[in-house]
Amino acid sequence: MATVAHFSKDMTVEQAFKTHAGARRVFARFHLGGCSHCSISETETIEQVSEGYGIPLALLMNDLEKLFDQQALEVGDTVRLPDEIRAKIPQLATVPEFGKVTDLAAGAYTVEFGEVRLQGLAEDFVKVDAGEQAASAAVSA
Repeated sequence: MATVAHFSKDMTVEQAFKTHAGARRVFARFHLGGCSHCSISETETIEQVSEGYGIPLALLMNDLEKLFDQQALEVGDTVRLPDEIRAKIPQLATVPEFGKVTDLAAGAYTVEFGEVRLQGLAEDFVKVDAGEQAASAAVSA
């Protein structure tokens, strides 16, 4: 069975961002687009960015395609935030422990934790099974 490519070297950076929300993080890992001296134009193609910044095209394309290999969540799944994210952001201390995935668009998930709505990639959330949620409820009671 042939593998379907989601990205192509002729795709613009803007198109890559629309294809998967995680594309921004891939470019950022190569220090592209984060500051004024390493900014990229969203009208450039992936190949142009690769050539212009000396990043091997195959490496960049492989990292972009890996976005579609990540753990997937489904609308309705119960998730929690990883402890390291909660620890870094004090405002999350009052957010309920568990949230529900309410939407998925271009690789970005919307999760509602009570009144708080957060967006992120699958890697930003930890899927919770019913047993973990029940055990946490029993400890809290």
